[in-house]
Amino acid sequence: MSVKLDHPQFEGATHGVLGNAEVHTCLREAVRGNLGKWLEGHPEQAAAIVGRM
Repeated sequence: MSVKLDHPQFEGATHGVLGNAEVHTCLREAVRGNLGKWLEGHPEQAAAIVGRM
């Protein structure tokens, strides 16, 4: 996913972690809402992904 922000907030010593809470919430909802549907619609790819976990 790609997210563009006017005022990003970074965390950590190397500033490698995005710290904007609203972005975390938005991404979490998008993944939860769509990943399960995609996995159900693509069982072969889902099995391959789960097998690699």
